[in-house]
Amino acid sequence: MNNLYEKYKNLYNNRQKDGDKSRLNRWVISYADFVTVLLAIFMVLWLSSSFDISDTALAKKISPKEEIKEQTGENHLLDGVKNPSDSKEIKIIEFEKELNDLKIALKDNTKAQIIKNDTEITIRLSEGVLFDEGSAIIKPDSVQTLNSLIAQLKKNNKQIRIEGHSDNLPVKGGKYPSNWELSSARAISILNFLISGGIEKTRLSAIGYADNKPVETNDTPQGRAKNRRVDIVIIN
Repeated sequence: MNNLYEKYKNLYNNRQKDGDKSRLNRWVISYADFVTVLLAIFMVLWLSSSFDISDTALAKKISPKEEIKEQTGENHLLDGVKNPSDSKEIKIIEFEKELNDLKIALKDNTKAQIIKNDTEITIRLSEGVLFDEGSAIIKPDSVQTLNSLIAQLKKNNKQIRIEGHSDNLPVKGGKYPSNWELSSARAISILNFLISGGIEKTRLSAIGYADNKPVETNDTPQGRAKNRRVDIVIIN
C-alpha cells in the first residue's frame, strides 16, 4: 500500500513539475512573436524610406523638363541660351521676308535698287529720283515711292540710317557751298519726310558722306550719276 502511495505521489509530483515548465516557457513564445512583429515594422519603415529617395531621384531623371520649367519658366530657356524668337534662323527668315516685301513695294520704280548683306538692307535711290541738281528739296514725283517705302518700314522697329552721297565735282553756286553740306542736307530731308510719314524719330539717323564712298568711278558721267544718291539703310 505504501509503495502504491509513493508511486502515485511521485507521478503527481512529476506532472506538477512538467506543468510548471510548460507554463514557464510560454513567455518565450510571446516574446518571439513580439520581436518578429517589431522586426517586420522596422523593415517596412526602412523600405518605405528607401523607396521615397529612389522615387525622388527617378523623378528628376525622368522629368528634367519639369525641373527646367520650375527654374526658368515656360517662356524661357536655361541661362546662356537665347529665346527662340531671337535665334539666327528666325532672323534670317524675317530678313528675307522684309527684303521681298521691299522689292514688291518698289517694283514699279526701276531706278530704286535694293542691296543686302548679312546685317543690312540698303534701298538705293539716285539723285534724279529724289532731287533736282544741286537741290535738297524732294521732288513731287518721288513722294509715292517714299510713301510705299514708309509703309514697309512701319512693319518693324529696326534702326534706319539715311546716307547722302555725291560725286567729286565741286558744287557751283546755289545754297550749299560744298558736297558735304549738299549730301547732308539731302539725308536730313529724307529723314524729315520719314518722320512726317509716321516713322519714330528714335529709329532714324542721317549722315552726309559727300564723295567719300563712291560706288562707281567718278571719271565718267555715268559713274558720277550713280554716285549721286541717297542710301536708306535698314539695320537688321
